[in-house]
Amino acid sequence: MSSRNAQRRHAKAVQRKKILEQRNRLEVKGAGGELAVEIRRAAAHPLHACLVQDSVLQSGVGMVFLSRKTGARNVALGGFLVDAYCLGVKDAMYRELDEGEMEELLAEAAATAPLTPVDPPYARKLLRDAAGYARSLGLPPHADYATVEPLFGDVAADACDVKFQFGHEGRPFYVPGPTESPTQIRRRIDRLRRRLGDDGFDFGLPEEAFSPDELDDGEMGYDPDVDPDPAHWLGLDEAERLSQAKAYHERCDALRVNLEIHAAIHVVIENQIAMGDEMPVRQALERLMAEGLTRHEAVHALGSVFTEMIIGAAKDKAAEDFQAQAYTDAVARIKAEDWRRLAADS
Repeated sequence: MSSRNAQRRHAKAVQRKKILEQRNRLEVKGAGGELAVEIRRAAAHPLHACLVQDSVLQSGVGMVFLSRKTGARNVALGGFLVDAYCLGVKDAMYRELDEGEMEELLAEAAATAPLTPVDPPYARKLLRDAAGYARSLGLPPHADYATVEPLFGDVAADACDVKFQFGHEGRPFYVPGPTESPTQIRRRIDRLRRRLGDDGFDFGLPEEAFSPDELDDGEMGYDPDVDPDPAHWLGLDEAERLSQAKAYHERCDALRVNLEIHAAIHVVIENQIAMGDEMPVRQALERLMAEGLTRHEAVHALGSVFTEMIIGAAKDKAAEDFQAQAYTDAVARIKAEDWRRLAADS
């Protein structure tokens, strides 16, 4: 694994932020009943454009747009956020706007991932099949999908004979988005577990979803499976280190409780690793990895030693605040098998 993985994670976060900004600009307006009538009325107007972001099938997430010409310079635009890896139609939006506003919004979408004109039956079938795939996993489409989808009008999905492939490498791959709360994430994971079992799906971020070329020079996020450059890491202020560690776990380990504390322990251990021979932690990290732990697991193992020492010092009022030699000895003693046993029991 290389430092490019961290860059890719950062790039994906940037991409999702842009998608979220587009979504906020293309929000569903009006009450459900009134909106449904408005959309059915718009569906009678001529088709104007139908576009799909290439990223939908390349990296698992992207937008589908359909517009109809409702006036000399006015259009009705529907947008659907598709998660081809797991959630199907993740969001649906509708707005009436002028062509200039639509062109500006689509230009922003194209800057995130290229937009390709497609036949409307292709787009409708993609949405229908994506929603069907998610339903088969126990995950319904976004509540607004049924309201906005009729904008396709008399477009026949069955006129498209493309067979779409969903999931990632043959398996559902749940990638939480930036607007999902921990409660939503837990509920979706619970549904997946009930339908597929604990080993029937994957959770996290696929590497293919990232484009390193999208990065600004020198930008890099934190990845505990990649050694941070010591000089770069120690050159960051403590708040930035904590922010990066927390951001990683929000993306990749959203179910973890006490996220702030967990991220802070990561920072302490990474600080000690970056100090090199001044602390015994780097040698212990390399030893634990040689014993079969991933770098991230080794950081957790060392973090457990640090946490145990802090708790012990807090309970023993007669002890010094933190006994450096005792910590050094404990770091030297920790073995991969000890950590695996501890992790299995927790």
